[in-house]
Amino acid sequence: MSAQPASSLNVAVVGAGVMGAMAAWRLARRGVPVTLFERHAPAHDRGAAGGDTRIFRVACKEGAAHVPLIRAGLPLWAELEAASNRKLLTRTGVASIGLPGHDSMRATLATARELGLPLEVLDGATAAARYPQFRVAPDECLYLDPDGGVIRADHTVLAAVAQAESLGARLRAGTAVRALEPDAGGITLRTDHGPERYTHVVAAPGGWGHRLAALSALPLTPRRIALSWFAAPDMTPFAGDRALVMMRVFPDGYFNCFPSADGATLKGSCNAGGWPAVDDPDALPRDLPEAELARLRAAAAQSLRGIYPDPVRVGIYMDAFTPDGEGLLGPLDPAGRLIVACGFSGHGFKFAPAIGEAAARLVLDGRAGLPVAHLDPTRYLH
Repeated sequence: MSAQPASSLNVAVVGAGVMGAMAAWRLARRGVPVTLFERHAPAHDRGAAGGDTRIFRVACKEGAAHVPLIRAGLPLWAELEAASNRKLLTRTGVASIGLPGHDSMRATLATARELGLPLEVLDGATAAARYPQFRVAPDECLYLDPDGGVIRADHTVLAAVAQAESLGARLRAGTAVRALEPDAGGITLRTDHGPERYTHVVAAPGGWGHRLAALSALPLTPRRIALSWFAAPDMTPFAGDRALVMMRVFPDGYFNCFPSADGATLKGSCNAGGWPAVDDPDALPRDLPEAELARLRAAAAQSLRGIYPDPVRVGIYMDAFTPDGEGLLGPLDPAGRLIVACGFSGHGFKFAPAIGEAAARLVLDGRAGLPVAHLDPTRYLH
């Protein structure tokens, strides 16, 4: 497909989570008329952008294919911060803790070695002495990714949406998209207010994606993600510029800890055996089952010193997952008018600006211009 002038387009973006917000911003920045649909409101408390913060890893356990997208997103993070006058990405460093033979630890080290990324390797005794707020067993190790850090997820979504609006995009909050119907000349989008016509649609509906018939051939499973907040008598080790993001792996899952965003609590999450599937995204459970709460308490006590292991708050959120854990980005129809940006399986936030940029290029140029071949949604359609 040849490049198209921005003035000839009329693009709908479905979903104002981080992927949709970034796509709307990058499209509007190029002068493309954009309408951004969101069934709730940007930065709402149900989707994959909820819960204050997200991990930014460079030496990531998901593999080397993610690193070029992370790098491509760095100047876009800086651009969005400058335009919005908000601090969105803080490079605190990320500490991964666990037995050196654990698959996650091995994958993190392999990514760093393959790409020559900085990664400091500490044995258990050295790590425990340097970071006394973390519990590190003598036979464990700590890998410090100095380029990693923490993202303010809610601020990021709001900043991207605000920038898109300032550049002419229209936000339609409280408007659920019921159907997308592509044809050779464009796409009919249907809401409760009737049909609307667009030249292109970027579909970023998160956990609601499987409900759209146009995406029904894709293996998108909405899964519940539980996040929690803990108190401590002294928050100093978990707040400020020296506070690290931490991920501790266990045989049955992992526990994450984030620097305090409010100075009063620190956030943690425990994934033991995988996040459960959600039957009805519009009836997302809001409470954590007692067995999971008990596992969360145990993981927090095993991982952190100087905290109260009973969480003071638990939040339930949702993301769309794929069988291979990789997201979906690319056109679904022969004309390239329906572009999906969904299914990032709980680890897409760190390179979200690059996904938004690639989606905008797919609309305008018919090609992403970034290394996203591994995200091609047609891998599930053959």
